Amino acid sequence: MEIIKRFKSYSIEDSKHIARFLADLLKPNDVVLMQGDLGSGKTFLVKEICRLWKTTQEAASPSFALIYQYDGPLPVNHFDFYRIEDVAELDHLGWEEYLEAGAVTFIEWPQIIENRLQKYYKLDIQFENDHRALTLKHNN
Repeated sequence: MEIIKRFKSYSIEDSKHIARFLADLLKPNDVVLMQGDLGSGKTFLVKEICRLWKTTQEAASPSFALIYQYDGPLPVNHFDFYRIEDVAELDHLGWEEYLEAGAVTFIEWPQIIENRLQKYYKLDIQFENDHRALTLKHNN
């Protein structure tokens, strides 16, 4: 995978700048796999990107639902596969159909499906002492 950019976030403002970078980069049908511990800021970034893109609904934490969709000039799919143990559960939902519908798709806890995707960005978020270290990669 090719590293696109590395970021350090010491504050909410830093994280908002990272969200702005992502909002400017992403386009319809892009998929972003988001990996990081609980509380690392995955959902915060999705919420901020939705705000920047002016989706008609405010993004929520998807922990209680597997899939959220937000309409707007650039629609957003937000998946959370934290509780999924078998990919067959997802296949039953037709999750792959969402990827080709013109929205940008953010997938939290994507390990179960990563090997089934052809092209995607991957955002790794790690806690490091007094900040978060984020690495954005792309598999060409």
